[in-house]
Amino acid sequence: MSMSSSAMATADDDWVDVAEEFCGPEEWVVLAGDEGSMSAVFFFGRAAAIIGAGVAPPIPTFAPADAAATARRCGRVLLPSGVTGDDAVAPAPPISIAGPGDAVAASRGRVLLSGPWSRYYVLDPSSGERHALPPPRRSSPHDAAIASDARGGCWVVCAFRGCFEIYASSTGKWREMPSAAAAGVVPGSAASFAGCVFWKLAASPGVLALDVAMGTTREIEPPPRCSDPAALWQLGVAAGHLCAAVRAGGGVELHGLGPGPTWKLLHGICGLAVDGVDLRPLRFESDNCEVLLRMGERVVALDIVEGTAREARLDGAVLPEEDEKIVPWCRAASTLLL
Repeated sequence: MSMSSSAMATADDDWVDVAEEFCGPEEWVVLAGDEGSMSAVFFFGRAAAIIGAGVAPPIPTFAPADAAATARRCGRVLLPSGVTGDDAVAPAPPISIAGPGDAVAASRGRVLLSGPWSRYYVLDPSSGERHALPPPRRSSPHDAAIASDARGGCWVVCAFRGCFEIYASSTGKWREMPSAAAAGVVPGSAASFAGCVFWKLAASPGVLALDVAMGTTREIEPPPRCSDPAALWQLGVAAGHLCAAVRAGGGVELHGLGPGPTWKLLHGICGLAVDGVDLRPLRFESDNCEVLLRMGERVVALDIVEGTAREARLDGAVLPEEDEKIVPWCRAASTLLL
């Protein structure tokens, strides 16, 4: 990967290879998966797990037109935990990476790391390179997110009480955007799409949309089935849409936002839940129709159109109790430079 100074107009453009600088490869793990698919999940800040390259046998799916008929004929099945038959595919070559900070968000091939003293780093797991950001003006935000801009750069957004602070890689500087809504975002719920960052809101079932370039916010109605505070759902990106993965009975529905501030059912899948297994959507990002699910102590990337699944290989690691501490990473078709 070539990186010229003109492609990285930042205040601090010292990229470093962190593969051997800080700690052993056991603190992160190898990555697998095709471009545009979820390749790994980060959890407990520094740990990670591969999402396998193979697929499990198909699971019944439905499009909006045949949802009722499919729901009637679906059985109750648990996703197989291993790769079987001719669908087994060798994983990508291992890449071991390490570095300071805890993973808090990811978008378009980049992972945002939060370090001590409100320091932030942007990591490209494909190359093992990271970029250190200057600290924001304030300290201890209650959430942070990363988004890509139209020129191949990125923004980092920190939510504080009363304002957002926004870092632009094009200038290498932070700017402050006053906003009373910043205090109400749910930590660990952000999804970035088309130059905006979207959060679930703590005091209402709605969604907050922040247009990073324009510096404006708007509140969007929640997806169907999500007005109840007990609803299980997460924001994410799939197949070119800002989406919500929603627990619906024993299955999951994928709703897309737009056109306009309305939600539309894109696809659904049923028959996932098994007695005694807690099924919960997690944050997700893919160029296809994959969503990320937590099924007890398993994490599964599920293609909600094809009905196939790939499971994260935890290798004995224990998942955190808090779903917001599980960060998906998608190997972007073309990882963008800062």
